[in-house]
Amino acid sequence: MVSHHSDMNRDASFLEEIRHVSFQPVFILGLHRSGTSILYKMLTATGCFNPVTAYHLINYDELLSNYHENMEHDAKQKLTESLLKNGLTDRGIDRLKVTADFAEEYGFLLGTQTIKMSLTKRNVRLFTELCKKIQFIAGNDKPILLKNPYDFSNFLFIKQLFPTAKFVFIHRHPLKTISSTLNAIRTIVKEKNPYTAKLSKIYDRWYTNPLLHHALRFIFWTVPECGVMLITRITAHATSCYLKNIGNLSSDDYISITYEALCQHPQETLEYIMEKLSVSMTSNIDAALMINPRRVHVERNVQRLRNHIYRSMNKYFEKFSYTIEADENITFFH
Repeated sequence: MVSHHSDMNRDASFLEEIRHVSFQPVFILGLHRSGTSILYKMLTATGCFNPVTAYHLINYDELLSNYHENMEHDAKQKLTESLLKNGLTDRGIDRLKVTADFAEEYGFLLGTQTIKMSLTKRNVRLFTELCKKIQFIAGNDKPILLKNPYDFSNFLFIKQLFPTAKFVFIHRHPLKTISSTLNAIRTIVKEKNPYTAKLSKIYDRWYTNPLLHHALRFIFWTVPECGVMLITRITAHATSCYLKNIGNLSSDDYISITYEALCQHPQETLEYIMEKLSVSMTSNIDAALMINPRRVHVERNVQRLRNHIYRSMNKYFEKFSYTIEADENITFFH
């Protein structure tokens, strides 16, 4: 297996020992800003899974060597300290606290090898290597828990690659996801986000390209309606793929929940997911403690274009009983 950083790859001499490692993948998939992060955090807190963490992605080329040289603890501490030194207590786009053990999206690693942050034939070897490394280091037989919004509409391809894969889909009112995505993009476009830059070489390089930077600032700040239209188009395509293909997955292979249900009935929803995955809880967690009620407003440009958004994905709205007006009193999380 070839790593994406062969010139500084400390793991190269250890790759042979993970060749026969097997793993059971469980994918959390949803649109950007649909609640995948809080769901990832909750499922990780059960202690029943091996999650992909910021450490696994940022220190990718030294995971096996750190493990063998008993350097893991020090490397994680160093990473957490470097994040704190940069004033990074949370992700910048939301209030989720960041440490080396923060459960992260594997798409950032895929993006280092190919421009695409979703699974493709070109990067599946890198993805498999990541899962094998994590499984080997963990030294247990727990399923690997994976999250990547870029793969939301890619689940049939993933199922072909990994026939034993299970999926947990999370859905949220499209006006909320579009509004939240717009705000997140504006945040990382307005000023460089050091945490995102550490994770994503694409973002880091992109920030040094003034033409591209100005173009994105123009689209998302100067004429935000264009930004909303662009996000809506991407969202409509993804939801349409989901509706078209979900019937091809066996009902034993996936669970579908809504963010709204997760916020209103956190414990019951979590227990339902665990039961469907046939995984028994090892630690009793109070899921409700992870939910923090807060009023979330739909951005005014999104509100203004809500009829267009509804028309673009009315079947998805209907499927999950979403009305054209998004409820303002939905909960936010720690």
